[in-house]
Amino acid sequence: MSDNAPGGEAATATKAGSVGLMVGALGVVFGDIGTSPLYAFTAACQFLDAGHLEASVLGITSLFFWSLILVVTVKYLGFVMRADNHGEGGVFALMAQLRPYFHSKKGTPIVLLIMMFGAALLLGDGVITPAISVLSAVEGLEAFSPKLEHYVVPLSMVILVALFAVQRFGTGKIGVLFGPVMLVWFITLGALGAWQLAQHGLTVLAAANPYHAVHFLVTHWQTAIWVIGAVVLCVTGAEALFADMGHFGRKPITLAWYFIALPGLVLNYFGQAALVLAAGKAPANIFYALVPDGWPTLALMVLATVATIVASQALISGSFALVRQAIQLRILPPLQIIHTSEQHESQIYLPLVNQCLGVMCLLTVLLFRSSDNLAAAYGLADTGAMIVTSIAYFFVRIKRQEKGLTGSLVLLALFFAIDFAFFGANLLKLFSGGYYPLAIAGFAFLLMITYRAGRRVIHNYHAERREPLNSFLDKLNPDDYQRLPGTAVFLTGNNLVMPIMLANQLRLFQSMRERNLILTMAAESVPSIEGDMITETIPLAHGFVRVTASYGYEDTPDLDAIIAEAERRLFDGATPQPVVYFASRERFVPDRRNAMPMIMQRLFSLQLRNARPIYEYFRWKPDDFVEVIQTVKVDK
Repeated sequence: MSDNAPGGEAATATKAGSVGLMVGALGVVFGDIGTSPLYAFTAACQFLDAGHLEASVLGITSLFFWSLILVVTVKYLGFVMRADNHGEGGVFALMAQLRPYFHSKKGTPIVLLIMMFGAALLLGDGVITPAISVLSAVEGLEAFSPKLEHYVVPLSMVILVALFAVQRFGTGKIGVLFGPVMLVWFITLGALGAWQLAQHGLTVLAAANPYHAVHFLVTHWQTAIWVIGAVVLCVTGAEALFADMGHFGRKPITLAWYFIALPGLVLNYFGQAALVLAAGKAPANIFYALVPDGWPTLALMVLATVATIVASQALISGSFALVRQAIQLRILPPLQIIHTSEQHESQIYLPLVNQCLGVMCLLTVLLFRSSDNLAAAYGLADTGAMIVTSIAYFFVRIKRQEKGLTGSLVLLALFFAIDFAFFGANLLKLFSGGYYPLAIAGFAFLLMITYRAGRRVIHNYHAERREPLNSFLDKLNPDDYQRLPGTAVFLTGNNLVMPIMLANQLRLFQSMRERNLILTMAAESVPSIEGDMITETIPLAHGFVRVTASYGYEDTPDLDAIIAEAERRLFDGATPQPVVYFASRERFVPDRRNAMPMIMQRLFSLQLRNARPIYEYFRWKPDDFVEVIQTVKVDK
């Protein structure tokens, strides 16, 4: 078949689309991993054994090579990313799949709590990554001229402000812009490494043999744990890679890794190793030593700076995805979410999250002021999140995928061997900066458990006070109330009980509409609902209808379309006009007699006051809208 035939055109378009997604994935997904050569190998070579230089260099290089293979290629691309939730990645995507298997009437099951903490760790790491990436690139000014050292921090802050300012344009548009930049970056990484290998010989290629990694760990056990703490820097972007999966899909990410990112990284690390062997020692900054002094250094610094802006994008867009999933899973309060693409529902922008991350990144740069100082804080949160992902994947594998327990335990043990080695090495950084991302993660985790506990308190409060809808209708005498023209839609979390908005309308105004639809929008643990969202339409007495519709955590349901479809099914006619929507918001009043700790009560009250109303997550064009504020005070 020729390319001019319809099938050929479709195949060509599909191929072009796949290439575009690959390049876009480079711009959003691989930034963190891709800029690790700026600082990772230099950090590890601080522990070289000058008396056994070649063995040390080969051992450290082998650790870098096999970390990339085992963590990114095998663990994440080979296993974890196959446990996606309808194309969506991240620890909350794993959690969404496990929720049906874990139930507890007293609180959140421990497995789900662990996953929530893992997501919080990734959010904490999202503050560190942009700061260390940009700082490490701009520090090339010092390599160009030591006199420019005092410009590093101000320039880094300007770059970060610009980065967070462009987030509102969306990850898709950013990926189109950044993808070609990262393509040039990975080609440059590979070319620099290949040039060093051509200059200094191919001795270091022996590091591909895992014997050198094992031999180094055995013979240098006194410093091995410090080296491992530096080696982990080359894979710290793996969690963000998984979280960003929903933006582009597993296949484009996998192809981009095998054909572009991995070759560029491996060649560069081997090239840095060849340079160290040739020099007989490690330069102060090995990466910038790959090019001659002068303008080549400045040119490389400019490219590296642009690449580190892209590196920051991986964690920022991953944070957006994680927070949105948490909101839809009722783990965080509703926030404003802006969809930045008409083609891809998962490409989003969260203004409040973007502002908080931006402020924290700027504060981080001011506090630590150099990539060397930040390296002490980097890695602990990310390796903790890697452990949580291993645990979550294990349960998804045996419960959702129904894989054998023995094989799953063996795989978990292999993952744990790597994860805990990295985590243990980074524990040494706890008091020299590692506490910083952990503190941020701890606060994020507190927000999650507080909101979840508060919602449970409100649920129990309503369960004790609200009358069943059927019981209310049995006692209702329509003649006691004025019937107004049109349709009333009552948005409620439970359409089996009397909506507080309806009770207030009857009590205060002694009136009701011709038709009254009690609508519950049920959030499902899937990204999107294909086709009809309505799952139930039950006609009741006196013109009342109970309607239930489902939506995924990637959906933005059209309420007008749902109401029109429900009435078409029930009445086979147009919806009486006007359509009036009723919704409620709670105001929580802290009380010392409540069993919930007072600090959590105050925090939950603050969360509710600043939360975006849940109905704003839906598309609708009501003629009229009524919002009811309900005060909730639990004194027991």
